[in-house]
Amino acid sequence: MDSVMKGALLLFAAVQLGGAFGSASAELLERTPGSITIDLEVEVLVSVDAVVAHVSFDAEPELTLPLLDRGDGFFGLTTELAPRNYVVVFDAIGPRGEASDPVTLHQLGIDLVSGSAAADETTEAEGLTESTRRVGWLAVAFAAASLSALAVWVLGGGGEEDEDGARSADEE
Repeated sequence: MDSVMKGALLLFAAVQLGGAFGSASAELLERTPGSITIDLEVEVLVSVDAVVAHVSFDAEPELTLPLLDRGDGFFGLTTELAPRNYVVVFDAIGPRGEASDPVTLHQLGIDLVSGSAAADETTEAEGLTESTRRVGWLAVAFAAASLSALAVWVLGGGGEEDEDGARSADEE
């Protein structure tokens, strides 16, 4: 793939963050069975002293990576990580500093699922462990049961009863 095509794919995958940040992107430079090498880049629209990327995945400790000034308002870093769909939050440090909304590597343009290992990596690529999925489905089931109970309570009450517990004559 020539450099023009790579640039076009990189632009296509850029995400607009808003606030102090313009676009952000990530490019997969190398993949081995136990690691990925990525180039992470963000555009900063305000004057800052520094920019860091907070990189996290599930229950693993968060990594705080300092980004290098690449000129023209762009900050970036090339780093090696375990092959996971990390969540990234960019943080502009300075007088008008602010943090970006969280984005995943997949949203930034990195496809971690490829080839024959796709089935094994699907859960990691989505950023969810099996236990997280189970808790999510449990929460959905609890919400459905709660809404059902509320509907029965609201709709199943029938007519109003007077103090003796008898129904009024116009309801019968």
